[in-house]
Amino acid sequence: MLSLNLVILPIRSIWVAEDSGDLSYKKSKMSSSSCFYILLLFLTNFSSLRSDYRWYKCNNDSTFTDGSTYSTNLIRVMSDLFRNASLSSRINTSSFGQTPNKVYGLLQCFGNLSADKCSECAQQANSPLKELCANDIGRWVLMDDCFLRYDNSSFISTLYDSVFVLLHNVNSFSGNMDDFKATTSSLLSNLSNLSYDPANRRFAMGSANYSTSKAVYGLVQCWRDLSINDCKNCLFKARSSVENCCSKNQGGRALLGSCVVRFESYSFFDTTEVSSPEASPPTPTTSAPPTAGQAQSKKKHSKLPIILGVVGGLIMLLVICLIAKRKRVKSVIFGSPVNLDTRNEERHGYSTESALLIQEHQHFIMSLEALAEATHNFHDNNKLGEGGFGSVYRGTNRDGKEIAVKKLSARSSQGTKEFMNEVKLMANVQHRNLVKLLGCCAEGDERLLVYEYFANKSLDTFLFHPTKHRKLDWQKRYNIITGIARGLLYLHEDSQLKIIHRDIKANNILLDDKLNLKIADFGLARLFPEDETQIQTRVAGTYGYMAPEYAMRGQLSVKADVYSFGVLLLEIVSGRKNTDFNLPQDIQNLLEWAWRLCRGGDVISMVESTIKESCPQERVRRCIHVALLCVQAEATVRPAMSNVIIMLSSNSVTLPNPTKPASVFLSGSESSAGLGYEKDRASASHTSGTIASSASGIQSGNDTSISDVEPR
Repeated sequence: MLSLNLVILPIRSIWVAEDSGDLSYKKSKMSSSSCFYILLLFLTNFSSLRSDYRWYKCNNDSTFTDGSTYSTNLIRVMSDLFRNASLSSRINTSSFGQTPNKVYGLLQCFGNLSADKCSECAQQANSPLKELCANDIGRWVLMDDCFLRYDNSSFISTLYDSVFVLLHNVNSFSGNMDDFKATTSSLLSNLSNLSYDPANRRFAMGSANYSTSKAVYGLVQCWRDLSINDCKNCLFKARSSVENCCSKNQGGRALLGSCVVRFESYSFFDTTEVSSPEASPPTPTTSAPPTAGQAQSKKKHSKLPIILGVVGGLIMLLVICLIAKRKRVKSVIFGSPVNLDTRNEERHGYSTESALLIQEHQHFIMSLEALAEATHNFHDNNKLGEGGFGSVYRGTNRDGKEIAVKKLSARSSQGTKEFMNEVKLMANVQHRNLVKLLGCCAEGDERLLVYEYFANKSLDTFLFHPTKHRKLDWQKRYNIITGIARGLLYLHEDSQLKIIHRDIKANNILLDDKLNLKIADFGLARLFPEDETQIQTRVAGTYGYMAPEYAMRGQLSVKADVYSFGVLLLEIVSGRKNTDFNLPQDIQNLLEWAWRLCRGGDVISMVESTIKESCPQERVRRCIHVALLCVQAEATVRPAMSNVIIMLSSNSVTLPNPTKPASVFLSGSESSAGLGYEKDRASASHTSGTIASSASGIQSGNDTSISDVEPR
């Protein structure tokens, strides 16, 4: 029977085989030739198993050219890896050639996969690698059911225990948490012990009941080229990682360089695929050719599925071509909009936001294929920065316009919330001082946000840089200050939605080529009821910029953004961060230092030296005075942003005396990964230590990791 899965395959692209034997990704438009290829695809793949990508890596240290010795050796190794006879053991290794053009390859399928489906998974893993990694010397790819790698240096039987990907079921566990966690941990440990038995080929799967009627299902797999000790070490790290990140969820998996661990509250494996264990690959055998009668009978029996396939393919081809001719709707930027297939995800609780996006924001939807093309498959050379939510990449779309693509990390438990929050909010706001959302993508496990690109990155890359800060003269700094104020005023009072940003800081202020500013990163922003002045909520943001009543008690109002603005204003004037432990103790905290100078009548001494002589001192004093009004401990006495703008721009307005600012209750930095385009920087001289996310259990490498902290 013909599978209906082909109906949802993207019409805009197909897989075709080249004469070299390698599989390459080809783009095609809906034409007579593409209709032919769709028919070919239908006839050759109607019974195939689709295995989803989970992770890939390109070793871009060096490249090879088509037709070179390395390319020829690679084709030979790939051919050896895909031989069905060897895949009955679920692993195959191969090497060919002489150094430096020698190629090493490894293919590992999960132990519950049949030989045929192992071969199919391997072909699916290899098919797009040339498009994903161009002609890089080495490549890794991990599918749902298999792992493929090749390189020019020997890696066979070598342990790679880096945690590449942590995935979790978005549904939280709602039953007896202690029993579920204990049962899951015990199950994964027992499966690991079973996998060490040579007869089990470094693989085990099974289930265990955590109540009378409910079970948890688990799977562990080491690559079979590993020693038992290396397998033990890899699985131990994988189990620890998945339990730390996902023990409160209904499922999760850890993908390491040499092993995989997974658990779910539903049965995710097919026991019918398991064949009897084999200690070693079978020896190839030969058989006598079939007789003439056998050959004729086999030929007759083989005609029926071909005829049925051709008839069905022609009907399907006609339907597809008619639909494509009638519906020629172009996307906002990249071409044809995609319809996201979320049925499998929703079935197991992994995502429903894709369906919401289709209904509410279809005009923002972009295809993963187009974004991969724009960023050269998210190549490291295009990476602008990385934080707790994921990475930001520079890209160029098909009309030549530069974009910034925020690729949310699958390891971040906050990524889904941030994605939906940012799309919903940014689709409804527009202001000259707010970054513009161009589109988004939600395909499979990928969550991406697309923004306009800013060549000068974020404010902190200038403000705290040892030499770049000189480019920010007083007038530019003052323009940035007033621009931030206008942007916040729009969010608080002038937009159709009342919005609190919750993470105003230098890293989230972007600068274009003329140093004009845009407020970015609305992943933590909150819609605020029009008839409320304050709400109680979970705490999320960056310590040092967070208002005391919000950080300590979870009391959120527009005055929280006013406080953050005051801290940022002092940073812009002084050219230093709000906390710097390399300075003498009495001036480590910027707010306390500014307060003491204000009381002593000497605030000009805190102004950055490069602008101190040229800046209008009365205007600077006024800015510092306004900043101190914004950071007062009591939220009710802080000015609204509308008053802040008046006080900054008019010298005729009398300013009230500020009260003492809030004491610093906790030094540390914790927030979302924005579009600040910053590389990791954990310098203790500029920021206090990063606190691990309470939600994900993953320590961030920089000062931009997400936090949802319960108020104290």
